[in-house]
Parts: sequence; structure tokens; C-alpha cells
Amino acid sequence: MFAGLAALGVERVVVMPERVGLARMAAEDVGDKMAVAYADMLPAWESGDSTAAARIMAESGVSCLITLGGDGTNRVVARGCGSVPIVAISTGTNNVFPQMVEGTIAGLAAGAVATGIAPIDEVCLRSKRLDLYIDGKPDELALVDVAVSREMFTGARAIWDLSTVHEVFLTRADPSSIGISSIGARLKPLELDEPAGIYFKIGDRNSRQKVLAPVGPGSVAQVPIAEWSMMAPGDRRPIGLRPGTVALDGEREISLLPDRKVEVALSLDGPVVVQIDRAMACLARHGTIRR
Repeated sequence: MFAGLAALGVERVVVMPERVGLARMAAEDVGDKMAVAYADMLPAWESGDSTAAARIMAESGVSCLITLGGDGTNRVVARGCGSVPIVAISTGTNNVFPQMVEGTIAGLAAGAVATGIAPIDEVCLRSKRLDLYIDGKPDELALVDVAVSREMFTGARAIWDLSTVHEVFLTRADPSSIGISSIGARLKPLELDEPAGIYFKIGDRNSRQKVLAPVGPGSVAQVPIAEWSMMAPGDRRPIGLRPGTVALDGEREISLLPDRKVEVALSLDGPVVVQIDRAMACLARHGTIRR
């Protein structure tokens, strides 16, 4: 990534503090071309660090962010990045929001946006998000899915057992994705920038409608659907299951307590996402890789 950024004349890169020192080692190869500095923050070594780092970088005037991680990583970054475009690189499995891409290409795409070679309005899309309201107040967000689980504890975090899922809210449904989003794609494919969402409730073996979906690596299942419908922007829907938990982009975060009113709403004001193929096409048309 650093090589791609340096090739396009990026002069400064700010990195979130990390324990392994990967950025420091990578910077040795480009130290004569650009400055690499760590964000001025005291990390707590938890997910909130990503939110804090994104906010610090956005406030300092960075032109583009690069994230490495899954849907959950990008969710916490989205809480702090504002309107700064993101090049989201997928690591791990079951991811929908980030993209599997080679690092050099990701660096070139980010560099093209940061230097203005690739105009934001040409190569970026504003994504959607799902806002979680507790007792009428905004509390959390998800970029891809909100899944309501019958599991009572948040400690296990990731949802692996689909039989525990009660209902799902989606911002997008890509037929080539894997996981919960792929179930929605069998009901109706939904793109990143389409102004709509999907809601569905898991049924039982007596349900008339069933869809065949890749729900995990090496796992293709017949999923019964009790009901489903489209969601419009601003459509706020209550979660009635008690007790249970709410998973945001695959990780159980919220406990459904009897005295809590919990609602989910679709918003079109998600993070700005760089479409890497568009950025690279723009770079090709520009015809020049500069120092």
C-alpha cells in the first residue's frame, strides 16, 4: 500500500498505533519518498481505538482512509471518519463491506483519491447504514446487517448458529457474498447505493418459502423465510423479541432487556466508499503515475 501511495506523490501517511510494528517496517521501503507518522493518541487496545483514530485523522485533514479488517472493523471506523472516503480492504471471512484487493492496487486507488487524480464524485459511493435506537435515542450503527438473536449473552460475539437468528435487517444483498447478507440476496439483490433495505424473519420447517444460501465458509443451507419486505430510508422498525441480543455486522453487541424499546432504521448517510475499479480506471485514463 505504501508503495502505491508513494508512486502517486502522497507526501504524508498517518497510521493508527499498533503493537506489531508492521507500519514501521513497511515504511522503511518508502522513507525517502514520504513521511509515515503514527496518530497522536493513547490506544486502549480495543475496538474503540479505530473510532478514535478515524476521528483524529478526519479532523487533521486526511484525504482518504485505508482500513484493513472485516465488516465490524469498518463499522467502528464509520463512527469517526465523517465524510472522508474509505478504501476498505477485506481480511478474514464472511465480509460484505470491504473488498478483497491486492495491497499495491489499494494504495494506488487511495493515492489517486488523495491527490485528486480521481475525483470523489466520480469514483466514490455513499453507502447506507442501519441506525439502532434505544428508548428513542440513536445508540449504535451497522453497515451491512442487524441480526436479532435468541442468544441471551453478548460474550460469544460472532453469530455462527443460524438457528438462533430470529430476524435480520440488511443495507445490501450481494448474490456473490457469503453469510447473512447472502440470504437476503436470494429474496432480492440489493446494491450498495440503492436507496432501500431488506427485512426478513427466519421461519421454521413448515415455512412455505425457503432459500438456498452460502451462510458460511463450507456451509450452504436451506433457510426458511417466514416473511420479508423492503425497507425505505427513515423507516424505523421495532424489535419485539425478548430476551435476546442484537448483532451488528456479525457481532453481538446489545442485550434485549424487557424495559428497553429497541428500533432499527435505514439511513442513506453511511460512509463514503472508494470503488477501487473506478479509481484505477480513472488513473489509467489520466495516463501518468507521478512521483
